Amino acid sequence: MIARVALPIPRAAPFDYEVPPGLSVAVGHRVRVPFGPRHLWGIVVGVVPEPTFPGRLLPIEAASGPFLPPSTVSLIEEVARRSFTPPGMALARLVPLPSRARTREVELSLPVEEARGTAAELARRAPAQARVLAAVAEGTGEVGELRRLPGGERAVAALLRKGFIRPRRLPFSYREEGGALALTSAQEEAVEAVRAGIGSGRRYLLFGPPGAGKTEVYLRAVGEGLAQGKGGLLLAPEVSLLPQLWARAGRVLGSPPATYFGELRPGERWESWRGAQEGRIRCVVGTRSAVFVPFPNLGVIALDEEGEPAYKQEEMAPYYHARAVAELRADREGAAVVLGAAAPAVETYFRAERGEIGLLRLPERVVGAAPAVRIVPRGDEVIGPALEEAVGCHLARGGQILLFINRLGFYTGAACRCRAILRCPDCEIPLVFHLTDRTFRCHACGRAWRDPACPNCGETHFHLFGVGTERVEHEAKRLFPRATVARLDADTARHRDRILSSFAKGEIQILVGAQMVGKGLDFPGISLVGIINADQLLSTPDFRAGERSYQLIAGAAGRAGRSDLPGEVIVQSDQPDYYAIRCAVRGDYTAFYREEMGYREALRYPPFSRLVRMVAAGRGAEGKAENVARELARRGFEVLGPARLFPRRGVPRAQLLVRGKEDVVDALSHALPTLPRWLKVDPDPMWLG
Repeated sequence: MIARVALPIPRAAPFDYEVPPGLSVAVGHRVRVPFGPRHLWGIVVGVVPEPTFPGRLLPIEAASGPFLPPSTVSLIEEVARRSFTPPGMALARLVPLPSRARTREVELSLPVEEARGTAAELARRAPAQARVLAAVAEGTGEVGELRRLPGGERAVAALLRKGFIRPRRLPFSYREEGGALALTSAQEEAVEAVRAGIGSGRRYLLFGPPGAGKTEVYLRAVGEGLAQGKGGLLLAPEVSLLPQLWARAGRVLGSPPATYFGELRPGERWESWRGAQEGRIRCVVGTRSAVFVPFPNLGVIALDEEGEPAYKQEEMAPYYHARAVAELRADREGAAVVLGAAAPAVETYFRAERGEIGLLRLPERVVGAAPAVRIVPRGDEVIGPALEEAVGCHLARGGQILLFINRLGFYTGAACRCRAILRCPDCEIPLVFHLTDRTFRCHACGRAWRDPACPNCGETHFHLFGVGTERVEHEAKRLFPRATVARLDADTARHRDRILSSFAKGEIQILVGAQMVGKGLDFPGISLVGIINADQLLSTPDFRAGERSYQLIAGAAGRAGRSDLPGEVIVQSDQPDYYAIRCAVRGDYTAFYREEMGYREALRYPPFSRLVRMVAAGRGAEGKAENVARELARRGFEVLGPARLFPRRGVPRAQLLVRGKEDVVDALSHALPTLPRWLKVDPDPMWLG
């Protein structure tokens, strides 16, 4: 017998290997094979009686299996085909490697205040233990970090032995009390519709304003699947949304689900993956990569905030969208798919209008009342007079405040006296000043400079401008020195669990955040949301700029007014009449959708066409892109571009777009059966440029 083995090699199809006598190999087994001077592990994607290619075949050296179910192998092969990615690379990047989960974090075994008191008692006779216990009480759970404290290694062992700390067993510390909530009639109808779709592969758009109870519908629908002996997947676009979703799933389903996301350690990821595959784990909460977690019998897949671009993998191949993979699994496994959003992707709402997917409406909020929303000019201040006054009023009433801006850093740009903008020499994008470590950083490649000089004149003093999350946090602390202020963005993300738990307990009064706090979070204490700069995304050279502006503004505004406290939203904008901002402020998605569709139809953007993005990289990128564009145009494809892009880590880049009908990806796969290493092909890109 001949095994077709997918190896983690760029631009390579599966290779044929001989199955030695006595070795049992099947699709999904992991095998070690010789490859030139190396020995590589790969996945068997086929077993055939005759080789595909002529010539002498080498034998498989070792086999381990079953490693993957054949259905998962087939799913990933199809995702790889659709994204112009070799199956071996797709399998290597989407499937975790076997790894033992080790305890690397600890948590308190006693209340925080008691732990602080115990640390004070230990200070004289066991200062090292006191330091470690105090650090854990302040939220440091990493064993490696604790062991680096003076005397930390022995202190950690002693505290574990005494029972003051324990291995952290649950992924998040966020908790919710109580059981399942009472459903409205609209929620009950939605749950019943999804229950009826389990086993049939039906898709549904669950559409309703913020606070309409969409999460409760996802959880009850998954519960219906679990009652039938089927698995459930609950996806969120950002890791920051997982603690609350995880806690609510545990409240409704009776026990905490497993988690699966990129930041988990390899052993923890493998444990969730393997546990689901073996049927020991029946529900998983995670981000986009969790859509591949294998269940023997999958019942429901729910995507919260389905219109968020974070569901699309665009950093490296395979360039999949979690929504598309969920629907592919629905076709193959019969799972019901629930796409929930207050501001769905335009393409999703278009499909629901045409009847291609079911439309389930939740017409009104189930908690609190819609907040009062007003637009005020941005002005020169970070926190303008109207927003400053409102923050003071809400603090006095005991409300919590969310201040939202979708940029990182303190100042987002630096200009020299010679008028040159300080840019990354490799990526050519403006550097961002971060006050925390006093560096200028490139947010594309991650390089940082402490004392940069102007490349034009050598000047080292710059005019700093622009507003990021650090600057908003600084201004909030300056204006409201008695308030407790915290920041949650990519720079503080490793503390997200502690920050969100503290915010939920009311220990934080003002939370400053970027995109990760502007959607999905549900904290009843938030009475005021301030959107620092609503105009930020409008200048993006992307046809989805209006859609993203609407989603971010409406999503952030939807965090307010989820309790008995009157909610208020203040939007700082200099373009209040722009349709995306105007409709977002009113919370009128339908009006936004109508205007957006008119614009897209006139310019033949999706959903009235399909776009495929191609990026040529390396020396002579523009010339390479021109050659590809010329060849595709000769074959009848409609090509837009090429256009020069900012370099990435010093590598020149150029982009072209291919526009066509729904079958354009299949047509391109025939036109380009093999791709040069320097060409990246991304079907259905979320970002252009």
